[in-house]
Amino acid sequence: MSDTITVRIRAAQSSIAMGRTARVDAVIETGPGDSPRHYLLLPFVNQRRWGAHERPSPDGKATFLLPLPDPGPARVQVLALRSDSDHRMGLRDPDLLLAGRPMPEDGLFSNALELEVTRRTFPRREPSGTLFGMQWEPWFTGDARRWGTAQAVPLLGFYDSYNPAVTRQHILWFMDLGVDFILPDWSNHIWGCAHWHERSDGTNAIVHATTLALETLASMRDEGLPVPTLVPFPGLSNGRPATMQALNEQLSWIYHTYVRNPRFKGLWQDFDGKPLVVVLDTGAVGDRRGTAESAFRIPFFKQTLELSAAELDAFRAAQPPVDDAHFTVRWMSSQNDSTHHHELGYWSWMDGALQPPVTYNAGVAEAVTVTPSFFNALGWTDAAAQGRRGGATYLETFKAALQHRPRVIFLHQFNEFTGQPEGHGMGANHDIYVDTYDVERSDDIEPVSIDAPGYRGDTGGWGFYYLNLTQALMGLYRGNAGDTTLLAVSTPLRNATVTAPALHVAWTTLGKPVEHFTIAIDGIVVQPGITGGSADIPLAHLARGRHTLTVAADGAVTRYPLSWLELDTPLTQPIPVRVDVPFELA
Repeated sequence: MSDTITVRIRAAQSSIAMGRTARVDAVIETGPGDSPRHYLLLPFVNQRRWGAHERPSPDGKATFLLPLPDPGPARVQVLALRSDSDHRMGLRDPDLLLAGRPMPEDGLFSNALELEVTRRTFPRREPSGTLFGMQWEPWFTGDARRWGTAQAVPLLGFYDSYNPAVTRQHILWFMDLGVDFILPDWSNHIWGCAHWHERSDGTNAIVHATTLALETLASMRDEGLPVPTLVPFPGLSNGRPATMQALNEQLSWIYHTYVRNPRFKGLWQDFDGKPLVVVLDTGAVGDRRGTAESAFRIPFFKQTLELSAAELDAFRAAQPPVDDAHFTVRWMSSQNDSTHHHELGYWSWMDGALQPPVTYNAGVAEAVTVTPSFFNALGWTDAAAQGRRGGATYLETFKAALQHRPRVIFLHQFNEFTGQPEGHGMGANHDIYVDTYDVERSDDIEPVSIDAPGYRGDTGGWGFYYLNLTQALMGLYRGNAGDTTLLAVSTPLRNATVTAPALHVAWTTLGKPVEHFTIAIDGIVVQPGITGGSADIPLAHLARGRHTLTVAADGAVTRYPLSWLELDTPLTQPIPVRVDVPFELA
């Protein structure tokens, strides 16, 4: 270490269960005239980069939440690097931030912590009437610049989809939730192709990442772990349509390369007697009843499909049927609330409504997609889009699943983290932003740093909150939550700056009904016995500065703490239901 700069780390525990999280606290002390804020702190586990990078606070403190997926010794050290860039990543060479990079031989290192990761068992998933599928992206196959528009930094750090430790940790989280199958997204990767062999190198990279994921699933299965199955997710249209021949050749390739491979036996989700495959088709090319008019209700669909209405309808009419000899094929569109493609039997990637359409097949509820937030036909910045709203959007969309109880529930989505740079959106004015935008207007579930900055200026993200909320919703659906009530405060948002003379508070619940609520500020009750889902709290008596709003569901209990800092273990003894929301009175 430098004579004037030191880095010290400590952990609350020395033994961590496989896939769980070690909390490591760091302190950097700098010399006169220097500041801890001039440095980035990068954690390493067993001499490999692992975990979100953090910029210390002005007093030199930082906290790392390090998920540890591999049993055995875990030697943790933190490297302090002087920031050499005003970019939010803090380094001219951001590849130093990628998980898996080897630890430099020289540098300003902390002391080492010797942790032990212990193996643990998971309960077997029992068959039920509903399958939960997690939408998952294997497309991080470049350098750290691939994360340039990410709205937050994953707890694992920026990563490459070829990294088996990353995939293993994702799968361990999916097993903790009880996810039935993973949907790896290939959907945007053969646009305009007449044949499968015309695919690009980028497509091959994503295919290879999926092959490595299958190898990880197979290895974990061989450990005796009850891993999820996999459902291929190719595409036919969303950009310029591929031909049905290209899709059929791709399905044949998937069958002969993957399904028939003995190494991957048992890793495919059965659906109606054959492995399930889901095909993205926003232009409704796969169904002769489809129309360009229905797809073009979404402006960015019209743009990306790259055909006129007449050309798209003629293209559809010229296509042969899909070859479903080896698979049960289901088509997937998006924004079904506008396109009504669910009326053709299409499932949905994501909808633009708090009450997402449910797809029925032969009178049976077959699929619905639930999400922490959603954009609509005009993207994330349109007034009708719904941000995360403290979890309220997730609770609202999940009500459709509870009401209809379909065969498949899609969890949208785990790890997209990629959107359009400022000024490069969709549409004629380049102002329709889709995929992800900022922390509030994004739909990723993967745990992220609560401090590291995002592309559009966010200072930290949601931690474990949305993974825990997913677990709670699945537990509620499967009847494992007992008498649980889930509560989410949609207004104000966490850490909001409030300037109005009164604080408008709004919330929603799911689970066991609640008759009335109590609101407190800084632990002092200001309004008891509220019925309904909102209240306005006068603030004239309140001093400027930081405060904490508390909304309590009177008499209600939950088995899910919904922690921001660690994955919940469902409680055997329930606790009262309350939500604390910090805010700033300006």
